[in-house]
Amino acid sequence: MRIKQCSSAKICKNGALGLAVLAVLGVAGQAQAQSALSINTGEVTYADHVAQIITDNCAVCHREGGVGPMQLTNYEQVRPWAPLIQYRVENREMPPYAYDHGIGIQELQGDWRLAQSEIDISTAWVQQGAQEGDWGDRSHPVANLPDPDQWSFAAQFGEPNLVLDSAPIDVPALGNDMWHRPYVMTGLTSDRCIKAIQVKPAGNAKAVVHHANSYVETLNEEGEPEFIQGVKTPSLGINDSFLSPALRFSVFLA
Repeated sequence: MRIKQCSSAKICKNGALGLAVLAVLGVAGQAQAQSALSINTGEVTYADHVAQIITDNCAVCHREGGVGPMQLTNYEQVRPWAPLIQYRVENREMPPYAYDHGIGIQELQGDWRLAQSEIDISTAWVQQGAQEGDWGDRSHPVANLPDPDQWSFAAQFGEPNLVLDSAPIDVPALGNDMWHRPYVMTGLTSDRCIKAIQVKPAGNAKAVVHHANSYVETLNEEGEPEFIQGVKTPSLGINDSFLSPALRFSVFLA
């Protein structure tokens, strides 16, 4: 069957969800601001400048129950990783948002890229010794984030129409990064339009899954799998090596 056009991508009967998964080390993110109050004049400090950047851009993944390989929610957690944070941020490897900075539209919804000023502040902080600074009467900022176990699109679209698990596999404790490409049949018997797809690592897969690219295939008139353009969506990340990761797809349908 050939794919009909509709306002959102369409998932058809006989359709399958595919996923490419990578296990690798990372420091994650999202994007925004810096502290409005500076009491450590003349130096870049965690309390004055960096805590808010980390909270706004990193805690989304690097928190308890998140997909990041370490927690970055206070100075004691952040300080040991300062040199790696500088390296990843300077090279725009983190936050993980692969988008050309010199070509095309730059005003994006959901833009995870740091502003150059945030990169400069973070780099200067590490170069100056990654000092905590004086908090005065302030407390550490806390990210306003949803429960990491909940589906991100649920508030906008309601609960997913489909929740599909891939078969678990074993990941060696030692070795190079590996891509796993599971296919999960949707079980749908009629054509439906897709509003969104989200993928989460299931169970102890959080210990190894770093990135996921989900996509949809359906059978064409010749009975061959055919990739549906426009539904490839980057997902979550973490690292290391563990046993039996499985992935959980949520599909929000019209």
